[in-house]
Amino acid sequence: MSFLIRSIKLPFTAIKRMRMAFIARKFCKLGKGSPLYPGVHVSNPQNISIGENVSIAPGVWLSASSQGLITIGDRCAVAAGTRFVTTTHDYNILPISSVGVNKSINVGNDVWIGTAAIILPGVTIFDGAVVAAGAVVAKDVPADCVVGGVPAQVIKTVEPREARLQRGIGS
Repeated sequence: MSFLIRSIKLPFTAIKRMRMAFIARKFCKLGKGSPLYPGVHVSNPQNISIGENVSIAPGVWLSASSQGLITIGDRCAVAAGTRFVTTTHDYNILPISSVGVNKSINVGNDVWIGTAAIILPGVTIFDGAVVAAGAVVAKDVPADCVVGGVPAQVIKTVEPREARLQRGIGS
C-alpha cells in the first residue's frame, strides 16, 4: 500500500515543481539562490521582484496586483503562511467593491518575516527588520527593529544590521 501511495504522489510532486519553474520564469526578477518552492502561491509574477538568497516557505501568498508591485530584497526569510496583499478598497466610496486601490509592498535587505504575518498594501519594511509571527503590518517598519501584534507596533530595537551581518559572515 505504501508503494502505491508513493507512486501516485510522485507525479503530482513533479507537476508541482514544473509549474513553479514555469511561474518563476515570469517573475520580474528572481535572484540567484532564491528557489521558488512548491506551495508558494503567486499572482501576477511579472510584478514581483525577489533578491538573492531569499527563502520563501511553502504556503506563502505573493498577491501582487496588476498595478501593485512586490519587491523583496536580498537575504530575506519569509516563513510559512505569510501573505503579501497589494490590493484594497477605499471605504470612503460606496459601494466598496466599485473602487480598487493598488499599492506596492517593499521589503528591504536582511528582513525576517515570521509565520502567518500579513503585509498590507503600501507598506515598506526597511533593512534588518523582524516581523513577528502573526503580525498584521499596516504601516512602514523602521530598520533594525522588531514589530509584532495586530496592528503591528515596534516591540524593540535590535543591533544595527551591519553588526549582525559581520557576526554572521565571520561565523
